[in-house]
Amino acid sequence: MDIQKLIDEYAVWLKSEITFERVGEYYEITTPYLDNANDYLQIYVRQDGNDIFFTDDSATIHTLKMSGFQFTPNRKIYLQRILNQYGVRLKGDELIAKTPIKNFAQKKHLFIQAILRIDDMFAVTKSKVASLFLDDIQTFFEEREIYYSDNVQFTGTSGFTHSYDFLLQRTKTKPERLCQAINNPNKSSMGNILFAWNDTKPSRKKDSQLIVILNDQNSIVRGVEDAFINYDAKVIRWSERNSDENLSLISA
Repeated sequence: MDIQKLIDEYAVWLKSEITFERVGEYYEITTPYLDNANDYLQIYVRQDGNDIFFTDDSATIHTLKMSGFQFTPNRKIYLQRILNQYGVRLKGDELIAKTPIKNFAQKKHLFIQAILRIDDMFAVTKSKVASLFLDDIQTFFEEREIYYSDNVQFTGTSGFTHSYDFLLQRTKTKPERLCQAINNPNKSSMGNILFAWNDTKPSRKKDSQLIVILNDQNSIVRGVEDAFINYDAKVIRWSERNSDENLSLISA
């Protein structure tokens, strides 16, 4: 598999699918990523001196609230954790960030990742509205004595920084494993994660693995699971986490 060719092709596709238009003092940038309402994700940017200011115009939080989502104290803590991870701030319900002009591309990348992450992780299941998928995984790891580092970041060959939910350390019998939790398995989250992995992989150990944990209590969009497998990622369905095969993937 020609990793560099795949990365280049994805970058060309992404660039061709991004559109923008002037809206007052802002530029509205429309990305090819879909949110949980199947709307294209949009952000707004304007120049502020030698910096670029980013905002989502409060769309991310407003959409969650309109769907009936309640920000409990625990959920507010988790939201802040995502914001800290991607260098984004919350002003009221508005997601905002600022960066020097020279860092525009990297900050735009991180800002979009933050929105996708919030949109995905707060799409809680109907059967377990009181918990968050990532919390469930952490509890499972702790019960099984699976030791991990969380919220890790790596710089890919493109120069972009990519965040992973968990890092399972290399052991005598197992390679380094980077894990991503996907609460709402759709094509947008799949494409985003595969680009990050294909960009990160060349800078990691040759036998490093990507493990994706899919919340199959939510529907898995057709083709998502096969796409991960085709790109040599290991897939764990949440309902099958206790199988011998899956435990072998994540244990020491």
